[in-house]
Amino acid sequence: MRDNSLARHLIDDGHDVTMLPAYLPHLLDEENAGSVAPVFLGGINVYLQHNFPFFRKTPKWLDYWFNSELLLRWVAGKRGMTTPRQLGEITLSTFRAKDGPLAKEVNKVIDWFRDYGQPDVLILSTILLAGVGRAVREELNIPVIGFLQGEDGFLDSLLPEYREDAWEILGKDVKELDACISPSHFFAEHMSSRLGLPSKDIQFYPNGISLDGYENSVEKADVPTIGYLARICPEKGLDLLIDSFIELKRLDQYKDVKLAIGGTLPTENKSFLEQQRTKISNMGLTDFVEIKTDLSRSEKICFLKGLSLFCVPARLPEAFGLYVIEAMAAGVPVVLPDHGSFPEIIRETKAGVLYSTEKSDGLANALSTMLGDTVQAKQFGEQGRAAVYEKYSNDRLAKELVENILAPLVSTK
Repeated sequence: MRDNSLARHLIDDGHDVTMLPAYLPHLLDEENAGSVAPVFLGGINVYLQHNFPFFRKTPKWLDYWFNSELLLRWVAGKRGMTTPRQLGEITLSTFRAKDGPLAKEVNKVIDWFRDYGQPDVLILSTILLAGVGRAVREELNIPVIGFLQGEDGFLDSLLPEYREDAWEILGKDVKELDACISPSHFFAEHMSSRLGLPSKDIQFYPNGISLDGYENSVEKADVPTIGYLARICPEKGLDLLIDSFIELKRLDQYKDVKLAIGGTLPTENKSFLEQQRTKISNMGLTDFVEIKTDLSRSEKICFLKGLSLFCVPARLPEAFGLYVIEAMAAGVPVVLPDHGSFPEIIRETKAGVLYSTEKSDGLANALSTMLGDTVQAKQFGEQGRAAVYEKYSNDRLAKELVENILAPLVSTK
């Protein structure tokens, strides 16, 4: 969704943009901004070609069938399609690009560019595709840049026997790109160390959003409402927020406070959400909690505008956290953990407070403080909204991307 919004604003500025889906079809909450293109490195083809040499020589029509949108989405909804070992092996095969069993898939990307028009620049939505980017750069002699977007979490989740090789191969491939872009200074320093990449070779460029639909404010709910809008999973700390909400509800001054939960629900996390529902029900708080999944863009914006404050207590340091910017655009003050990119964002926006993750009552106390000072909360909300319009609008960021990063690269080629 981040890439689609940015692409739309680049197109509005007169640039020719094509979005190439990788692994799975794009899942968007708005109209697809890019030109129609096939799925590259489709998940089924990658799996088959990695595991069975026969599929590395199959005809295009069969590969095309395996890349059908309905089939890919059906497979994506299945659990346990790969074991941890297979995931590590497939990751290394993807990183090896033309030097591994997925060479046919990588060559499809190169051939597509040759058939449909060579671009001035290739932007990788994640540096996990650096191996593919390196191959395209070598074959077509065009600049290739890659976004850093929280890849460390995925790489560190691989089994130990694959983790070290994955980091090593990726580090070498990233050095062959023309530029690396980080959405926060925190993540730039972190990945500079992990990839062995000089920090001067990583440029800062924050993530942004389209502000369409955020223009008009709506009346806040009569009852104070704490909101969460992110992927529903343990990593984002939804259970921590629910525990703190339960703690607040024990106090008389918060007897009317509600909790609104929204976000995408991966298949593997359905049992996690049911555990949270049970916890809420056992405390007799079902009537005070609303849970919505898979919201459309308009539903998401309406959801955010009705909140009194916003909190995603992520357990792990975030490279950015686009959901924070979305909440700020709706004029909602935020409560965030004091790690990752969040201290940076709060310094830039003055839109909320940080709580100490080292204190067991840090989150509950921060929520209580924000709920108890409505004047300060309103000021945070106004400051955040103004900061998003000034610093995180893709209308502005699209122009900066071209002027500060893309144009200098293209002019040197």
